[in-house]
Amino acid sequence: MVNETEIYLDECPASPLSHILALRSSVEGGNELPYLGLDSINDVTIYLTHACNLNCKHCYLSAGKPLSGELSVDDWLLILDKLRDLGVRYVYLLGGEPTLLIKRGLLRIIGHAKDLGFYVSMSTNGTLINRENALQLKKAGLDQVQVSLDGPNPAVNDVIRGFGSFDKAIRAVNVLKEVGIAVSLSYTVIPDNAYYVTDMVKLTEKLGVPVLTFIRVQEFGRARENGLSLSDGLARMVINDLMRIKTSVKLVLNGFRFSLSDLYEAHRKSRERLNALRIINYSTCPAGRSRFVIDSDGSIYGCELTMNKEFYEGNALRDDLKVIWRNGFRSFRNRNYVNIKPCNTCPMADLCNAGCPARAFTAFGSVNSPDPYCPIVGRLINKSR
Repeated sequence: MVNETEIYLDECPASPLSHILALRSSVEGGNELPYLGLDSINDVTIYLTHACNLNCKHCYLSAGKPLSGELSVDDWLLILDKLRDLGVRYVYLLGGEPTLLIKRGLLRIIGHAKDLGFYVSMSTNGTLINRENALQLKKAGLDQVQVSLDGPNPAVNDVIRGFGSFDKAIRAVNVLKEVGIAVSLSYTVIPDNAYYVTDMVKLTEKLGVPVLTFIRVQEFGRARENGLSLSDGLARMVINDLMRIKTSVKLVLNGFRFSLSDLYEAHRKSRERLNALRIINYSTCPAGRSRFVIDSDGSIYGCELTMNKEFYEGNALRDDLKVIWRNGFRSFRNRNYVNIKPCNTCPMADLCNAGCPARAFTAFGSVNSPDPYCPIVGRLINKSR
């Protein structure tokens, strides 16, 4: 009997919170793992390659071919040494598809990271994972894997991610669990699969996976090219559907910009239901304040949604990371809702600090603008007219 459904609200669509929750649920002494905070450098996401064996229609990275000038394994080992000296605790390995490198140095990278004392997690589409390489990943010391799955069955998932990808991802989940690697699932919500979120929760329960992250599609890369966006109405429907379900699975909502206000607004009269939910807010953007991203050529950015020249901070291989961390990321660190209209008149602003700066920049050309995903912004603008 489930007495309490845990819903975690996480503003950052690329946040590693779900990896932390999966580790806490699956490893001995997991509750002693520190949560993410904004007081110091916590985690770094490393994009090992832009190469990918799938062509997902919503991929914000438009992954497929390797990026020009991608770093060697030895380069990454040197960067890991520098990250340790910086005080980083968590390292997240992404792509593209990182398992494409499993015979070309991925295991060395994981092993070296573990030797340095990092918690190491990896995101994958799961299609290339089998028992043999799962055992190799376990032996290398990999702590946690997040597998991407965008539907509760092949009919939904494979239209989005490619034929056969559902069955291969399910195989990967089962094999990873068998060898003792902590597993979580991620589900990017687009119009094609928004009506299947409760079915996905049920599948996650059936698989015995402790954490499921719902990521609101970000209008970058192929998602933008394909005109994929999630309307506020559909996003609100997703939240309401998840509010009604009772589950032992920890649910993380990433990038659902209006989560805080609408969750409480929609259910303010349902005291019994609210008491059955544990709602934890992780909404403030951590980019450049407790985390940063290293692209596959060594370029440093605040987050994966700002990997362009306007937000370039330096190169992880060539430059001094301590100097970059001390003096860089000013566009993120100086951003404050008190200087952003109409956020400076919103009672919720101290919780979200005007939302996602990457989406603000894409929509309005400046990070010192409101998050376009926030419906409260529209109401405040209309009210001021």
